[in-house]
Amino acid sequence: MNKVTRNALLIGGAVVVAAVGGTYVSRTAAPPPNTADGTAQPGRRPIIQIVRQQPGLPSVADAVATLCPSVAAISSAGGSGAVADGFAVSADGWVLASTATLPAGDLSVQFGSGEPVAVSEIRNDAVSGLSVIKTAATGLTPVPLADQTFPRVGDFGFAIEDPAGAGCSAEAAMIASDFLTDGGAPGAYIRLQPMGADLPPGAAFIAGNGHAIGVVGSSGPANSVIPADIVADVADELLRGSLSPTTAFGFRAEDFDTGLSSRLSDSRSSGTAVAIVQPKTPAARAGLQAGDIIVAVDGSPVASASELGRALDGASKSVQVDVARGDQRLTLTIGRVPGR
Repeated sequence: MNKVTRNALLIGGAVVVAAVGGTYVSRTAAPPPNTADGTAQPGRRPIIQIVRQQPGLPSVADAVATLCPSVAAISSAGGSGAVADGFAVSADGWVLASTATLPAGDLSVQFGSGEPVAVSEIRNDAVSGLSVIKTAATGLTPVPLADQTFPRVGDFGFAIEDPAGAGCSAEAAMIASDFLTDGGAPGAYIRLQPMGADLPPGAAFIAGNGHAIGVVGSSGPANSVIPADIVADVADELLRGSLSPTTAFGFRAEDFDTGLSSRLSDSRSSGTAVAIVQPKTPAARAGLQAGDIIVAVDGSPVASASELGRALDGASKSVQVDVARGDQRLTLTIGRVPGR
């Protein structure tokens, strides 16, 4: 038998073995037939069908549609001038906005796709850079501000605005970092990583449940957001017409949640955290920083933001504050802002 004939026989034999083996495997591995009622025969495997399914992306269309009538486009009266962003914070026409982006002169506001309404009053908070403006609108549904712990890195949301007074747009973003992760800043913020253009100051940043996590600020890093707990305090004070006494010294304080407080000072047992320090004020020049824990004023302990406010209310031209900054203990002398 020559070499060619021998190789042909070997190949033919391998093909026959493979065919027989394949038939055996297919018969033993194949699912057994079901009974007449569709159930598997006793002692035999049922037929299992595996379907590869791709989950769809979540939609926020309902939240955008619900919130849009409360989202404001702010412009100079008559429709000329730059457009600023804002949203309703009360049913009787008050709108929250970023002070830095408000056009000069008389203003008008347009909600969703409604008609423009006039503005009768503007109240500003220089420390946070936020304003409330009174419009002639009535029966508004305020955008709810989230009552939650400090927003967490990794959470998703969307910014909503009414860019032309004719319907709302939404911009998805993720919380990429916060003021501590970034290494400190004049204000306590969360920083967003958007998937498109930069987000406009004054726009509300909304969680999936339709509640505002915060407001896009006009200071700090690009796309930084003032958290909702700070915004809620500022809005409440502006609506009442009475700002915290801390603003007379160029800063704001906040009782942060336990998780954030533990990141600010491992040994914290009392005191209240500095939330925002206004640049070029006595507080900034004294070296006060966002995240500092104020534990005493002129030697008297303070345990909360309200106690700190009472300690500073009616204070003289300057005060001494004891501050915990990580494992450091500092005493700073802070004067009042002229004219406040």
